[in-house]
Amino acid sequence: MKGTLGLLTVAVLSAQVAAEEANLPSGNAELGFSNTSGNSEVTTVKGKVEYKHWINKFENRYLLEALYVEDEDEVSSERYYGEAQTNYRFNDKSYMFGFISDDIDKFSGYKYVATAAAGYGHRLYHEPKMYFDIEAGPGYSYKRVDRSQAPDNGNESAIIARVNAEYWWEFSENAEFKQTISSDISLSGYATISRSETAVIANLIGSLAMKFAIKLKHTTSPVDDKEKLDTETSMTLLYKF
Repeated sequence: MKGTLGLLTVAVLSAQVAAEEANLPSGNAELGFSNTSGNSEVTTVKGKVEYKHWINKFENRYLLEALYVEDEDEVSSERYYGEAQTNYRFNDKSYMFGFISDDIDKFSGYKYVATAAAGYGHRLYHEPKMYFDIEAGPGYSYKRVDRSQAPDNGNESAIIARVNAEYWWEFSENAEFKQTISSDISLSGYATISRSETAVIANLIGSLAMKFAIKLKHTTSPVDDKEKLDTETSMTLLYKF
């Protein structure tokens, strides 16, 4: 009897420790830099920081990223993006979310794009080395037009439907795959902006890893005849903490 009680106690304590470890703060920071000279002079700097922590049943996540590209002494790309999301977990699979973001892309025709949304999220599939989440809900988007690039365009204020999906797979002990797709669908006749990131992360040593990613950003009705599709391919060093 005492042996059985001892085993049960160990099992309960182990489960509690595992739950506490799962809820510990975590995050990662990545940095990429390249510079070429000679026949062409191009400088590229990319940085990103992501952090997650828990307060009771609230899971909070923050993300900041920046991209700067200078080509022949002229800036050809400059972008800053930030987002924050809080999830209230009903259980391991279901949650309500609140989301805000701000996108400053100096070559998009907008000074900034601010978005806020709330809705329901659900984990459709889960196992120790794989999960698939999907989210949906209503929101609001405000796009401030850059008058220097598009003097004849007005600012855009729209009710949106936000959808987001995230897939993660640890396909080996030292490598993982991650796919995220989101779309802020305008319900007011203005531009719908969709984003996608496909990434493979390979561990190097300790907390240091190498990340290869392809990012896509699609705008249905860009201002001032801008391109609808922006692509970004990157190779960065990533530090997990």
